[in-house]
Amino acid sequence: MEILLIKENFMRIANYIFSFFVLMASCQSPKDKEKFKWNAGISSPKYYSAVPFVEYFYQGKSIAGASTSVGVGQGWGITMGGYTGGDIFKPVPDSVFVKWSCGVDDILYERGYKLPRKKMIQLFRKGAVNPNNAKIDDYTLLVGGTAPGGSVTIWMKAGQVITEIVKFKAHNKGIWMKGNIEYQKLMKEIKNSKEYINSETSIYLYLHGVPYSVWEKGEKKYDYDIGFSSEDGLVKPKIVTINSTDGSWYQSWTNKASINSIDIFKWENYNYLENNNLKRQEKLPVQIDLKWKITNQDKMMHGILVMPQNLEELVSKPYINSISNKTEYYNRIIIISYKGGGKGILWLTGKNKKIKLMEFIMLDSEDKNIKSYYSLPKGFVFPKWEGREPLKTPEIEYWQEK
Repeated sequence: MEILLIKENFMRIANYIFSFFVLMASCQSPKDKEKFKWNAGISSPKYYSAVPFVEYFYQGKSIAGASTSVGVGQGWGITMGGYTGGDIFKPVPDSVFVKWSCGVDDILYERGYKLPRKKMIQLFRKGAVNPNNAKIDDYTLLVGGTAPGGSVTIWMKAGQVITEIVKFKAHNKGIWMKGNIEYQKLMKEIKNSKEYINSETSIYLYLHGVPYSVWEKGEKKYDYDIGFSSEDGLVKPKIVTINSTDGSWYQSWTNKASINSIDIFKWENYNYLENNNLKRQEKLPVQIDLKWKITNQDKMMHGILVMPQNLEELVSKPYINSISNKTEYYNRIIIISYKGGGKGILWLTGKNKKIKLMEFIMLDSEDKNIKSYYSLPKGFVFPKWEGREPLKTPEIEYWQEK
């Protein structure tokens, strides 16, 4: 009996000791030690590919990084991971090193840079509000973005929220693999091939150029929404992809629970609505990739809409409401389908005012004989090419309003 009592007392004491150490361990959580659970990712603008390497340091020691051996252009701020080094819980870095070859000009860029560590620690501790459910998401990803001209942006990402940390310019180290004759010969052959010249990427560069300054300064965001209306009620929007000047993009959907929703309007009844997206601020489109379905024919139509080059001026400039005499701003781009679904129009609308942006055409997305789906606005001016090497003119077909 005494042996059982002694054993019982021993187990009780052991449990107390174990609980004490568990409590002590919990008091010394990674957050108290300024260590957080995060990984590294890389990013480059859509249509402006790069082959990046990003590495993070703390007190001179490498703690994480990401890289790829092939060109990426996922989208500005949209991540791709190569490898991640270090422990699961890592210190917040105090510096970063980036190195990449740019697909636009074949220049090698690299630089080390000091990071605002105190600001980053605050963000790690605070987290970010998820726009879908209003809950707090932890920051778990550091994203290194590399763009033409040597521009670098470092972001922190928490769920769907991405927060800019710092911008800087990397150093130009000269032409990538300049001394490798075989590599240079191969690249020349590729860039002179019809496949490359007439690729989607080359056409995009021909239409929009290389906006070096937007990566240096950043692109503005505006409070606007997307709407849709069908003349015969038989056309339904399926995929609306908004491409921005800096090579970022997002998609809008008719589902009201999505971050960027599409409001459906009755024909010619484009009543004013406040921007009701979960995410209110977005960059303006420079190009819209649009697909809609003609429901009574079960047919998908496709169109690529190159935006008017004065769109930002129109959205940022106020107008006077003719009824209230108050200052207002345009807040919605409405996509219109005419009867039959083969042609449409874009309106820019606000309180008691709308202006026509452009007309466009839509073509059968399954017709293999169709090579181009582009519509250009009136007065469109092809941008002057600023790349290091001349850009070959693609064999592009497009429709343009007279």
